[in-house]
Amino acid sequence: MKKRIILTLPLCLFFMFSISQENTGNLKQVASNAINPIARVTKFMLQPNYYIYNNGGNAINLMTRIVSPFDAVLIPGIKPKNKNIYTLIRIEFPVTSQTYGSEPQLNATGLADMTLGDILIFKTSWGKYGIGVNFGFPTATVPVLGSGKWTVGPSGIIFYSKPKHLMLGMVLSQYFSYAGSPARPPSNYMSVQPFIDVIFNKGYFIMLNPIFTFDWQKGDYTIPVAFGFGKAFAKNLSSYIMPEYVISGPTKKTLIIQFNLNAMF
Repeated sequence: MKKRIILTLPLCLFFMFSISQENTGNLKQVASNAINPIARVTKFMLQPNYYIYNNGGNAINLMTRIVSPFDAVLIPGIKPKNKNIYTLIRIEFPVTSQTYGSEPQLNATGLADMTLGDILIFKTSWGKYGIGVNFGFPTATVPVLGSGKWTVGPSGIIFYSKPKHLMLGMVLSQYFSYAGSPARPPSNYMSVQPFIDVIFNKGYFIMLNPIFTFDWQKGDYTIPVAFGFGKAFAKNLSSYIMPEYVISGPTKKTLIIQFNLNAMF
């Protein structure tokens, strides 16, 4: 399965470049849309992540992410009169292949849990903010790749974009389990993602946006550091690479290499 995931990368590259257009347009604006988590554009992202664990294990996670805005108030069909209000839907499908040398019972390959986010965005003179709800679905094809629980919880974002070449903000997402396998422990965790993004001329950008995770059920937390570099190549195409290193938590000293391909429509 890992070989299949690796072999999909050249196909992903071919697909992304084939749909890009020769007219590069304003690459600085394209870069802004690419790294803005609540930009009013539809995105199709393929993100292979490679994990190197401190205990000798490793994993490949291929994340497929779709983000789409629409003019409605959370529920499709209810349209706001204010054009500065819109809803953003975010869907993630992760496929994982992991190998642990010291814990072979965790070795597995398959689909992990899917998530869906629905957030209402408000545009202001200084940026944007939003509130919404997240859903988690126990779609894992192998038990060790998922929680076995149906989850739900609130989400929020604040986004500052003045000056335009600088983006500052934070995304918070909380999940609580409400149903699922009675043999699996309850889920109760939060992810917090602060971000500092800087956009340069010709579509280049840098990103500092680690995701902190707090598992309230287990009393664990994960604190990483992350620094990424990317570029917008055309009016609907961008890419970035971002190394991430876990400095504290159960997976301390884990190195993660993220590679993101983003098509925008």
